[in-house]
Amino acid sequence: MSRRETSKREKTSLEVLLRLISLCDMVEKKGINPFEVEVAEALKTIRQMLLKWKSFEEFCLDAEAINRLSRVVKLQEEWVKHRSSTLYSDPELVKSRIEKLSVETLAGVFLKSWRPIIGLEKISAKKLKEALNYWVNLPSERFKLEKISIKPEDLELASKDELTKLKVLAEEEFTKILEDFWVELLNEKGKKEKVSYWNFIYSKSYEEFIIRAYLTSFLVSYGYADMEIEPMEDKIFLVPKQKPEKLSQKSSLSVAIPLSYKKWLELKNKGGIKER
Repeated sequence: MSRRETSKREKTSLEVLLRLISLCDMVEKKGINPFEVEVAEALKTIRQMLLKWKSFEEFCLDAEAINRLSRVVKLQEEWVKHRSSTLYSDPELVKSRIEKLSVETLAGVFLKSWRPIIGLEKISAKKLKEALNYWVNLPSERFKLEKISIKPEDLELASKDELTKLKVLAEEEFTKILEDFWVELLNEKGKKEKVSYWNFIYSKSYEEFIIRAYLTSFLVSYGYADMEIEPMEDKIFLVPKQKPEKLSQKSSLSVAIPLSYKKWLELKNKGGIKER
């Protein structure tokens, strides 16, 4: 055998070792099935090439290949332990068992294991009963309304004249309520120049809270008081004025002040004192 052929064969043997080391490295780092490596066949090949090694580099590669194979054997052991602990079943075995099941059995298994992520519910007598119980059991302070003959579209625009036309309030009754409310504002003011809007309209009852806010809007509209807003500090104040000679709604810029249930709860939790 010529020297050229010998050199070529040694080079091929080294490539075999390098490919084996690379395969073991992929199994170890990428989590590939370790049984993809035929350990027994690889050891047999290394044993046959051992007598051909002459250089230090060749013996080092041989030792590295043996070391990598030992790691693969360790991974194979752990692989078997893991599969046995999780009751692992071979995919082909599972497939053959499924093919033998009847359509009825498969449907039963499917229904037992089905966990839909989207559901469709239709209204039923049970749901209607639950809805009714919800409204009946609401706290009285949160949901306590009286039936009145005011159309929803008229609520925002209802003035004193409209309330009188709807026979919700009589002329004399409205004037008396408004004046009594104005006197209450004067007493609340005392020696102060102005009164906190939220302090004045607050009440322990949510319904009364809304009514006081509604009457306060008439105090401002008919000239019993002025409203001062400090937007930078988020504060609102009422400044009482002299009693007007005649009730007439003055034209002014409307101010929208939200009166939510959440706002009332916030005032209630703070003892009804929001601003000073």
